[in-house]
This record gives sequence, structure tokens and C-alpha cells, in this order.
Amino acid sequence: MMLVAVTGGIGAGKTTVLEQFARCGAQVADADALVHRLYEPGSDLHAALIERWGERVLSAAGQLSRPAIAEIVFSDPAELQWLNGVVHPRVRQLITDMAAVARPALFCAIPLLFESGWESDMSCTVAVWCDPVTQRQRLSRRGWDEREMTRRISQQLSMDEKLRRSDYGIVSNCSWDLLAEQCQLVYQRVLERSCAQQNA
Repeated sequence: MMLVAVTGGIGAGKTTVLEQFARCGAQVADADALVHRLYEPGSDLHAALIERWGERVLSAAGQLSRPAIAEIVFSDPAELQWLNGVVHPRVRQLITDMAAVARPALFCAIPLLFESGWESDMSCTVAVWCDPVTQRQRLSRRGWDEREMTRRISQQLSMDEKLRRSDYGIVSNCSWDLLAEQCQLVYQRVLERSCAQQNA
């Protein structure tokens, strides 16, 4: 099993990099998208969140409201710890199951890789990095104000630290051509690493 974590700070450009890896031919997954699946009505996680927080976390359509959940957990570290405790094991299992059948590797975006202590499960790690000004510009385009940006960013390791801890790095505040070139290079390195592991 070859599992490659694509990590980085919020707004770093992980989704864009994952799309580039898919264009290279990689099988890809996104931990955030898997959480969306786990939040669906009828799931045990959906029931657990309503049991803890009540209907204030539901939208008018009966779906779990991520903004409502974020307002709770980013205002109370204990609630964030509880949420991570119920979400992370489920997401981790889904990713492991997907990686077990992916060939030659699964590239998975995992924003809180190091914060969650998952790095030991990975074959290798790729950090996506951008400068702080670019990061805040991107988050502003999502409609976030300065308070929301600061609150979210403070819950994560810095982009510099994630880059330092990773096996490979990709700088995302560059031209599309240069970004594609970086992703192709990293993809080839990962394939070489996979072949070396299989032949060891």
C-alpha cells in the first residue's frame, strides 16, 4: 500500500495540487470530502453530532451545517477535541481502505495530517505552501473576514512548519505552468519511491 499525504495550511492550494496529481494519472482522495460523506443524514456521525449539539447544527434542509459546527468548535477547544475524536478515526479508516486498493498510490489531501499525528501512517508526505499574504487573499475570496481567518489559521501548524516536516514541497503561489511542473516532478519521484519499495 502506497499512501501519499498532501497537506498544507488552509488556503494553501491543496485541492488545486490534488487536481494536478489526478491529471498526472494519480488516484486521489480528499479527507474533507470524505467528512462530507460521513455527515450525511442517517449516518452514525450525523446522529452523534445532533445528540451532542442539538438541532442548532442543522440547516433548514436537515443537513449538518458546517458553518454552525465551525462556530462551536473554533470557539471552544474542548468541543474541537471531541469532534476530532469522533471524526478522525472514521476518516482514517476510509482513507486506509481506499489506499489498500489504489495502484500504484493514493494521493490524499489531509489538512490536519501533523496536528492529528497521522504522518506515521503515510508512505510519504507532500506539503503545499504559499506566502501569508496569498493565503489571506484566497481566504478572503471565500468570504471570510479577518477574525475568521485568524481563528482558523491559529488552529493549525504554520505552513513553514508543515513544509519542514514533509518529504516534498510544492509552492502554489506561482504560474499554472510552474505549478503543473512541480506536481509532475513530485509525482514521478513518488512513483520511483513506490517502485523502490516494491523491489526492496
